[in-house]
Amino acid sequence: MATVSALVDRAANDLGLLRLGQTLQPQDSTRITSAYNEVYAQLLEDGLAAWTSTGDIPAKMVPYVTALVVDNCINTYGVSDSRYKRLKVEVPMAKREIRKLVAPDHVSTDNATGF
Repeated sequence: MATVSALVDRAANDLGLLRLGQTLQPQDSTRITSAYNEVYAQLLEDGLAAWTSTGDIPAKMVPYVTALVVDNCINTYGVSDSRYKRLKVEVPMAKREIRKLVAPDHVSTDNATGF
């Protein structure tokens, strides 16, 4: 399980905003938390959120939800081209894996919308 705060820090790290021992700037924390809330709302609407918005995120979901949060706010931050490409590649897999975790019998068509 991970708290929303821990997920926000993980997303900030993926975006290159947070280094070991550093504290996230308040405006960045607010932006990434907003991105999490948007992702959570979409997952809830799609029947894929099995936790409350302020509750702990299941451990198996954390890397995939983080990837979607990063995708939601990636254009806000000036990430390098190589980081941008690496992070964008993770998004389709994240969507598929969340669906598989919530509905193990789900067969992906790779035409998922939303998020």
